Amino acid sequence: MKVFLFLFLVSTSVFSQLENDQGQIIWRSVKQYNGSAEVLFKKFKSSGKFSSLEILDESIIGNFTDVPIRYKGAASMYLMASNLNGSFVVEFKENRYRITAKNLKFESQTSAGVFDQGSQEAIEKYALNSKGELRKRFKSKDTPIIEDSLSNAFDFRSGDDDW
Repeated sequence: MKVFLFLFLVSTSVFSQLENDQGQIIWRSVKQYNGSAEVLFKKFKSSGKFSSLEILDESIIGNFTDVPIRYKGAASMYLMASNLNGSFVVEFKENRYRITAKNLKFESQTSAGVFDQGSQEAIEKYALNSKGELRKRFKSKDTPIIEDSLSNAFDFRSGDDDW
């Protein structure tokens, strides 16, 4: 019974991760979805969170700006003082879609310490060490916060609101 429950939870969960793709940090997420690309495209447009939206075949491309970074308690200074910007592509396949976000940048929301309000810094500046590998602290502390923030921005699940 425990094995069955574990397999059920794994098979219905959403996959999401930040990764280093040849020196560029990208975020990929796979989400369950039972609608068409056109319906999701309308949700993207009506949300007001995305710009430069286009639908091509079974893909949606666009940009996102000012995605708030959601954290509780302490976080790295650049996370506490910034929002995320970047570009994305959404690809569809059998009741799910995959989001790939890249060109990720932190945009400072305040002038604190070394940050100027409105300044943008590529995520790689904070994520990668001199060898081009993910920094241990970034991987363990910052990655879950960034993944949660991006996942929340791209969450279009609607509950059953049929009364």
